[in-house]
Amino acid sequence: MQKVSIIGSGNVGVNSAFFIAEMAAAHIMLIDIKEGMSHGKALDLMEAAPIRQYRTKIEGSHDIKDIKDSDVVVITAGLIRAPGRDRGEHFQKNVDIIKGLCKSIVELAPNSTIIVATEPVDAMVMVICRETGFDRKRVMGIGGLLDSTRMAHFVAEKLNVSPRDITALVIGSHTRLMLPLPFYSRINGIEAGMLLSAEDIEEVVTNTRDAGSVIVDLAKRSNAYYAPSAAIAQVVEAICIDTKKVLSMSIMLAGEYGLEDVALSVPCKVGANGIEEIIELDLKNEDLQALAASAEPIRSYF
Repeated sequence: MQKVSIIGSGNVGVNSAFFIAEMAAAHIMLIDIKEGMSHGKALDLMEAAPIRQYRTKIEGSHDIKDIKDSDVVVITAGLIRAPGRDRGEHFQKNVDIIKGLCKSIVELAPNSTIIVATEPVDAMVMVICRETGFDRKRVMGIGGLLDSTRMAHFVAEKLNVSPRDITALVIGSHTRLMLPLPFYSRINGIEAGMLLSAEDIEEVVTNTRDAGSVIVDLAKRSNAYYAPSAAIAQVVEAICIDTKKVLSMSIMLAGEYGLEDVALSVPCKVGANGIEEIIELDLKNEDLQALAASAEPIRSYF
């Protein structure tokens, strides 16, 4: 079984470990600089194994050297967003953390694929690509996947149907300029626009864009973590079990959709080799313009 190291043992990191264990996708190494935290969380998770019956091994460490030979490295470390604050307000402090981690990853896990959850996620994908020198298809952020699952929830809620019947697609930056694509949202194959009014669709799109902020404002001292963790686990499963899942992932673009040198979420086939294919949709001109506009907040960090 492959090895996945999760750097950061806060809510996102630990819940990601739990979901990955439930999937039996990989053995897990939890890493956190706070001595004892990862060991305690790992022990707690393993004590649930007899009941939940997952077959994976979960370990904890405060030593970054224990990511050695990881097949996948998940980065959740960094400052989280506070109520009333934008995702990008911690950019510089998180960049400093990420740059230090990049050196360790290059040295200890040079063949790994990196999954990024640290905010602002698209900008962090760019930083990691530059700092590690890894092929762009081995560094991916979960922003679009998270936004897509949120949109699917709001469609299911609006129609009062099972969320298992819903697929949705959101591309662009993980900001309020994200681009939800109602045409690509389906209810067991049925286009969302055939079941939802224009007003309903507009409400779904607004709720999707606001979802992260609403959770922070409601929970006060806690960011979203169940949905981000579920997104991370799905990507880990796609890589470690080679599912070839099509997911909206943040990746450095190199001409796709007419954009270069910026990381945005677009549909990607994810498998054992990381992002194995970038899927270019035949978008309307207005959607292409909106996609390009969504890149501007990310470019502004550099």
